[in-house]
Amino acid sequence: MTDNYDRIARFYDTDMALNMRFDDVGFYAARCADAGGRVLELGCGNGRVLLPLLERGVDIVGVDASAGMLAELRRKAALRGLVPDVARMDTRALAFAATFAVVLCPYSLITYHVTDDDVARLFAGVRRALRPRGVFVVDAFVPRAATASPEFTLDYRRPYEGGSLVRSKRVTPLPDGRNRIERRYEVVAGDGRVADRVEVSEVIRPLTPDALVAVVAGGGFRVVASWWDYAAGDAGAGVQFFTVAARVA
Repeated sequence: MTDNYDRIARFYDTDMALNMRFDDVGFYAARCADAGGRVLELGCGNGRVLLPLLERGVDIVGVDASAGMLAELRRKAALRGLVPDVARMDTRALAFAATFAVVLCPYSLITYHVTDDDVARLFAGVRRALRPRGVFVVDAFVPRAATASPEFTLDYRRPYEGGSLVRSKRVTPLPDGRNRIERRYEVVAGDGRVADRVEVSEVIRPLTPDALVAVVAGGGFRVVASWWDYAAGDAGAGVQFFTVAARVA
């Protein structure tokens, strides 16, 4: 997965960052304000969440396994006059003591931990990183039925560097309940010529809201609050995200 994000780091703000339809940054800012103290963001990527929180005065540290994404984060931070505290680190091997009031695990990062061992190692590191009464905030996409697509199908065509970025996708449900997702990116110049093509593949393990609660509880945490699409209330039709806040049990 790390290599995938190294290869698409330059596309990310045109790609996945634009797929977030909700104000998750505002939601995370509120959780940080509620808890007070230092914050750790797991999978901080190119700073989509971290940099706005830093601008709001949050004392935040970010980790990500992708050197390419962290390079983009630092480039964007320099343009804003920010000096972020970030490190390249595997979320399954977090190297922190009990320092943080909040640990954020945003944008369905949990679903990229595809084995029980991956999740156990992640949660063990989070428990070590949280100070007493600290809060772990973790979200996941609400799964939709995955239909196998033998061919790549168009996801979008978006403006990009004077031309466009075209993304196509192929999804293959696997027998164990996981999904293999293959994405093809084409950078199309203004004259219609395909200037670059990148293909990546990753496997995710979808988690229903009930499964997310069970996984978090099984990881040594007690769920204290939950939200749908980063807002209070009940689940409505077509919800996309489910988020929980938890403390070490």
